[in-house]
Amino acid sequence: MKKSVELKKELETLRNEITSLKDSGKIEEAHAKLNSLKDLENRIKEAETEEALTVMNKGDKVPLGTKEKMNVNRIYNRVLLGKSITEEEKQFLNAAGTPGQVEATDGKGGYLVPTEQFNEIKELRRNKIALKEYCNILPVTSLKGTMPVETDGTGELIAFEELNEIGQSDIDFGQVTYNVADYGDIIPISNSLLADENANLTAYIGKRFVKKAVNTENKKILTILKTLNPEQATDYDAITTALNKGLDPAISSNSKVFMNQTYFDILDKVKDKQGRPLLGTSLQDETKKLFKGREIVMLSDAQLEMNGTKAPVFVGDLEEFITFFDREGLELAVSTEAGFTKNATYIRAIERFDVKKVDKNAMKYLEIETA
Repeated sequence: MKKSVELKKELETLRNEITSLKDSGKIEEAHAKLNSLKDLENRIKEAETEEALTVMNKGDKVPLGTKEKMNVNRIYNRVLLGKSITEEEKQFLNAAGTPGQVEATDGKGGYLVPTEQFNEIKELRRNKIALKEYCNILPVTSLKGTMPVETDGTGELIAFEELNEIGQSDIDFGQVTYNVADYGDIIPISNSLLADENANLTAYIGKRFVKKAVNTENKKILTILKTLNPEQATDYDAITTALNKGLDPAISSNSKVFMNQTYFDILDKVKDKQGRPLLGTSLQDETKKLFKGREIVMLSDAQLEMNGTKAPVFVGDLEEFITFFDREGLELAVSTEAGFTKNATYIRAIERFDVKKVDKNAMKYLEIETA
């Protein structure tokens, strides 16, 4: 029996256990098994990849080389554009867990970008200031669902005395409901580029898509941050107060300070009487500045706008404040008719996500006067 099949059986058993625990009201026990579930899913992916490579190389396990990568691009491009593929390419496509497996999505006629190429999209994101990376990212497989969350950070362990029943007041978990939405872009591709069947369309599309995706995600996250009541302040001492008193010590120790270019420029020029700068420099990354040891994340003035002469500053742990429900993957679909007069083909690119506030006490919103 294939290793991946054995692992899938384990996964099914674990899922049934979690479902059973949820149905029995044992939310904490079910939640504790989620890490094991994710670990099993990752092990299955690794096992399927190994098995697919064995099939492709007639039993000889060798690293995926240039030829195989080219096959992934060619097969994906041909399937996406509605062209026929050879029997050999069908075999490759149908091998369970093939790296870069092409998967049709339900309802809208698109295709998910192959895993290998989707990883290139992730790499492009690393060069952007993406607030998503500071949130709690939760991969989801369904469009809708709920997630149990702790509602009281001061709760204590329950004494499980013999025959004692747990009262409702002892349970400090709530539910966050998510509803994943589609966010996309229409990208024109020249027909001459599409004529090259080995071209990596994802790399071409990715540069434009990633920029817009990050802007969209940042806007959604900032919208939630701005639901907090802003505290008015006259100077940067308010940031110190937020870290020292406004936030729980456990939150404060993991906090970051989010600000725009204008206010960062002001703080970056502040020095004490001995000429020492207010902001420190990260030892791990000299391009990053620190306020009281906390990393500063600088956003553009266009994304985080000034309120007149007041600078918006967010202080806290964004990972505790927001959960980003990520239905991972990038779906592409093609329309040749729309670009007929421009000798182009339009490709629709879609990602799916939702963003929800979880712990309202994990962030502080300051408006600091700069005039």
